[in-house]
Parts: sequence; structure tokens; C-alpha cells
Amino acid sequence: MTTNQYIPAGRTSLVNKEGASIQVQTEYANRPYPRVTTTILDNGRVLHKVEKKLTKGVDSIEEQSQMEEVIKQQHSEILAIIKDNQRNQHPKNEQSETQKFKIAKEATIADKLATIPGVERVYHLDRDGEFFNSEEASIFKNAYPNLFKGLCELVELFMILPGAEMKREQGVYEVERDGLYFVSAGKDYFFVKAARIDNTTDFERAIKEIISPDPYL
Repeated sequence: MTTNQYIPAGRTSLVNKEGASIQVQTEYANRPYPRVTTTILDNGRVLHKVEKKLTKGVDSIEEQSQMEEVIKQQHSEILAIIKDNQRNQHPKNEQSETQKFKIAKEATIADKLATIPGVERVYHLDRDGEFFNSEEASIFKNAYPNLFKGLCELVELFMILPGAEMKREQGVYEVERDGLYFVSAGKDYFFVKAARIDNTTDFERAIKEIISPDPYL
């Protein structure tokens, strides 16, 4: 069989927003390059796209199954961000642009972390150290029960910065050597699960460059 015959199943959801149905669609494509794309639409009009470039295409049944999990994770993360925005609405005149900015910022961080060579999974947590969706929380709890219990203590590794808005210092804590990293992006957090596939990738440095590309911020 050729690569094009292994097509992972996509995901589509409808989210009710101020009486309108926002469609969220996540799918895999092999051309012009392998990628997973989540598209947010309003009556067919594209509001935003989140694209995750892949190092290679899907060329086996096993990889097809694995890619469906990647699609499911990305889809769930975008849905969680949209629903979180709805729970914390701004005045109507400001809501649209503010929500677009938040979706782009938060999704882009997770997306970029996932492109680091060797990164297998990215878990997204809010500023209180809570997982954005229960499914991700369950997966992480089963894999790392002790860490799950001690999340509050782990968050305290990063100092609260002065100011009216709740924000912590940015940084990376290596939980497991070349295996698991806890990341503070300032307003939210990530667990990055990795497995080394080369001798050149510096996981900690790569993560820091993503969460704070400007060393003076």
C-alpha cells in the first residue's frame, strides 16, 4: 500500500457561541506536507487555523492509529480553549478579537512544543494547575499518579510575579531526564512527554526558546 491509503479519521464538533454554532474540524493531510490542522469556522467562514507540521507521513496501520490519537488530542485542546473563553467572557465589543488572540497564543505554544523532535505528547494546564479536559487528566493520572497528586507543589516551583494579573515566572523543570518536563509559560502550564530520537536535541533549551523566544522578556 502507498502512504496515501492510510488516512486517519478526523474530528468535527459544534460549539454554541452566542446562539451561533461554531464548527471545529481537525484532520490529517499528507500533501503538500504531512500535517494535522484544526479549522474553526462560522457558517463556512474560517475564523482561525491551528496547524501542526509532522516530520513524516502515515504509512502503516499502527501509525494511522497513533495519528488518530494526535488528532483527538489537538481537537480536544482547541475545544477546551474555546469553552474556557466562553466561561470568561469580556464585553461583547471586545470579545471577538480577545478570544482570537487567546486561541492563537495558547494553541500555538502547545503546537510548537509538539514539533520538538522526540516530543510524544503535550498536556495543557490552566493557571491554577488544572487540566483543560478530564480525558487528558485521566491519561496523565494513570501514567504519573504521584505527580498528579503533587501538582500544587509542582506549580509552586515557579515564583508569582508582581502585578495585578496572576502570572508566574516562565521556566522549565526536568521531571525525568529526557523524558518529562513541566513548563510554565507564565499564565498556564504544560507537561511535555518526550523520548530521545537523536543526539542533538536539547529538550530544555528548545522548550525555553518556545515559551520565551525573547531572552529579555
